[in-house]
Amino acid sequence: MRVTLRQVEAFLAVADERHFGRAAERLHVSPPWLSQTIKDLERILGVRLLTRTTRSVVLTDAGAIFASLAGRAVRELETAVSSVAGRERRARRTITLGYTIGAGLDIVPELLRVFAATHPDVVVTTREFDFSDPAAGLREREVDIAVVRPPIGLSGLVSIDLLSEQRVACLPEGHPLAGRSEVRVDDLLDEPIIAAPLSPGPWRDYWILADYRASPALVVAEAPTFEAELHLIARGVGISVSAMTARRWYQRPGVAFVPIADLEPCRVALAWWPDSTTHVADLVAVAHKVVAPAEA
Repeated sequence: MRVTLRQVEAFLAVADERHFGRAAERLHVSPPWLSQTIKDLERILGVRLLTRTTRSVVLTDAGAIFASLAGRAVRELETAVSSVAGRERRARRTITLGYTIGAGLDIVPELLRVFAATHPDVVVTTREFDFSDPAAGLREREVDIAVVRPPIGLSGLVSIDLLSEQRVACLPEGHPLAGRSEVRVDDLLDEPIIAAPLSPGPWRDYWILADYRASPALVVAEAPTFEAELHLIARGVGISVSAMTARRWYQRPGVAFVPIADLEPCRVALAWWPDSTTHVADLVAVAHKVVAPAEA
C-alpha cells in the first residue's frame, strides 16, 4: 500500500490541532474516520506517529519528523499547483463581461469590436443578468467587469459612464397618458406599477420612483426582464418606468413609451473592482476612446 495525500493531510491536521475533534471539524470529516485514517498511515509507515491520551494528542519523535518533512512537501505541492494554474489562466487571457439586460445596446457592440481589433490575444466572454441582479455579477465577483445602470449600491467600485438617456413611462395603449408627447413624475405616482424583483441596493427603488413618493408605490407585479415587463404592460396590469432604450429596442403593439420631462437622465456605466486584472484596464482604456467621440 502507498501513502495517500488524504492520509498525510489528515495526519497534519491532527498534528497541528493536537486534537482529533478539532482536526475532524477542520477537515469536515468524522472523528472515527480520522482516527482510522491515522492508524492506516501508521500501519503503512510501520511506526507510531501519535500518542493518544484521554486529554491530548502528542507527537512521537517519528511523528514530529514526519510532520515537518510531510508539511514541507505539501506546501511545495500547493505552490506547484497554484503556479501552474496561474500560468494557465494567464495564458488564456480572458475577461468575463457581465451586463444588465438592455444596458449599453447602442455602445457595447462597438466597444467589443474595437477591443477585439486592438487586443486580439484577449478573449472577452459575455454574460447577461436580469433585473434580479442589477450589479450584473459584480456583487458576487462572478464577472471581471460589467455594464450596469446605476445606482446599484456597491461601494468601492470604479466606474466610467458610457452614456446617459432619458427615462420614459411605459404605458398600456389606451391609457389616458399614452397619447401625450411627454409626462411628468406627478402624473405617474398614483399609477399601479410593475417593479423589478427585490434585490440588494437601491436599484428597484430608483425605477419605481421611491424618492418622489410620500407613501409606498402600488406595486402590482414584478418582472425580471424587459420582455416580462412589457408583456404585463400590454395586458394593462400596470405601468413601468424605463430607459429610452426600451422604446428603441423593445417597441411593440400594446405599449406606448412617453418621455418623462422632469426626471434626470439615467446612466449606463462600465464598472469594476479596483483589484481587477490588467486586461480589464485594457478594456477600460478602449471604452474611454469609444465614449469620447460619442460625447464630442
